[in-house]
Amino acid sequence: MANQERLAGTKLLLMGSKAFEAERLPAEVASKIDEAITADMIILVGEASGACRLYQDYLQSKEYRNVLVGHAKSMRYNAGNWKTKQYGIDMKERERRMIEASDSAIIIRTDHSRVIAENLELLKNLGKPTFICEHSTRMNTIEVGWLDPKRTYDPYYHMKEYFMKKKQQNKSSSLVVKVCNARSSRSRRQ
Repeated sequence: MANQERLAGTKLLLMGSKAFEAERLPAEVASKIDEAITADMIILVGEASGACRLYQDYLQSKEYRNVLVGHAKSMRYNAGNWKTKQYGIDMKERERRMIEASDSAIIIRTDHSRVIAENLELLKNLGKPTFICEHSTRMNTIEVGWLDPKRTYDPYYHMKEYFMKKKQQNKSSSLVVKVCNARSSRSRRQ
């Protein structure tokens, strides 16, 4: 992890809470996106309501073309008629794959969103420079800064990862058993 307080690489992920209902992006977030535009980064953005819609509207207002809209099963919003890519079959898989495909990220998190917290832990574990805008509707405040590698955003992240890997291992094991059983019954018939 070189310099964690600047955007790095060629692919920037824009991700955020659906609950973010501002009229426009915070100035600090817009400024970071402008840096990415100046660097001609490929911008990966989702198609959900809230923060992603604001990101897309901002990029459209800048007439920026180097954008890829990531989706799961269906496309809900594409303000600039940009290229699209399916990153998974559900939101969780889509977000994980988009995070893995990016080099840096800008994240808007509203009211301590647990989904965003999980994504921040993944970004932290992958060592990707991440600029965060944390929004509180209760306090009507916004705090911005860089992802803190020492902060715990989701205290249950490692436990969830453990059980997800265990579930995948169980699926793989049952698939192997099914394939072996199918081969065995075919050879008995022959």
